[in-house]
Amino acid sequence: MTARRGGRQGGHHGVRDDAIDAGPAWAGDPAPPHAFALRLDDELALRLRERHHARELYERIDAERDHLVAGTLTWARDTNLEDAERMVVQGLDQFRRGDGWQADLCWRGRPVGSLGLHALDGPGGSTEVGYWLQQDFEGRGLVTRAMRGLHRHFFEGRGLDHVAIGAVRGNDRSEAVVRRLGYRPEAVLRHALLVDDESADLAFYGLLRSEWVADGGAGADPRPLPLPRFALRVDDELELGIPERPDADALHALIERDRERLGRWLPWAGSQTLEGTRGFIEGRALTAIAQAAGFEAGVWWRGRLVGMVGIHAVRRQPRRGSIGYWLAREAEGHGLMTRAVRAVVAKGFGDLGFERLDIRADVENVRSRALPQRLGFRFEGVLRRSFFDGRRYVDQAVYGFLRDEWTS
Repeated sequence: MTARRGGRQGGHHGVRDDAIDAGPAWAGDPAPPHAFALRLDDELALRLRERHHARELYERIDAERDHLVAGTLTWARDTNLEDAERMVVQGLDQFRRGDGWQADLCWRGRPVGSLGLHALDGPGGSTEVGYWLQQDFEGRGLVTRAMRGLHRHFFEGRGLDHVAIGAVRGNDRSEAVVRRLGYRPEAVLRHALLVDDESADLAFYGLLRSEWVADGGAGADPRPLPLPRFALRVDDELELGIPERPDADALHALIERDRERLGRWLPWAGSQTLEGTRGFIEGRALTAIAQAAGFEAGVWWRGRLVGMVGIHAVRRQPRRGSIGYWLAREAEGHGLMTRAVRAVVAKGFGDLGFERLDIRADVENVRSRALPQRLGFRFEGVLRRSFFDGRRYVDQAVYGFLRDEWTS
């Protein structure tokens, strides 16, 4: 297992690097349903750990407690549900700040371990990876495959120059993994850990981008890799991804190209600046997912950002929220937003526990009003003079959907 250090988690896996005996070809999504996930290959994905995953995380730790402690993760010995909730919150705070994240390692749609970044620099910098794997899935090469899938995201997608893994010195299994991945020994911190109440050394292994390239890691694919993104997959060409700080330029450019049309219905669009777009990502999109206050997701179609969709105006009692969306003119006419909002509804009812979702639109916005009607939302009436569009107060049509009216 990679070592826990300063409250950080790590992981454990078997020494074999042989491919997993997968049986029949897997044709499903490697991520669990309704997940914001980073897909690594056809079978492996990393699911961004959200607050409602805390109990599931605790139950997996509880079931693997003896195994994790034996693998030097001594924090697992006394971990309770409150500890698991705190771990999830800390990981989401990392994601919000942009200096790391914590995710569930999933195989064929099932969480089987954990993988996180203890630190994350910008281009030219470094990250440190920690992980653990459930006992039944050791020895199958899953962590090795996951790390190989992440290397291109780290080195090309984020422009990092260095990736590190820390492990208790003398842990043969972890040392076998870093050797297979081409990592080199870098430093040993003496007596940096307590394992079974005894001091232990923490060994660090690292891989530079230049070493990865020299070893053929970049491959023959000349296409640039986009930012590694935690995204809810709608279908083969459409995904809803949580925007991060590096997405601000692309999002603002999209607004700028369609400013006049968007501004007719969305008052913020008429005067949105690049700084305002950055503020939206940092102050709303990343904060919302961290605080379980709904979410904001970019609509990526065939790899291009073409709009936004999300759940806002969340009320915890009763659990309800409003769905908002906008789409660039260039992407209209393909049914994209209908598919996107259908996926948002499924996540809202099926994953986030909402009891009610609604859509509100200017009564004159015929295109926007047609979408909830197509999806089976019930027209509930008109709220008069309920929204200021930047010029005047307008009437809004309200369409509602209740949990017991939804079928997955």
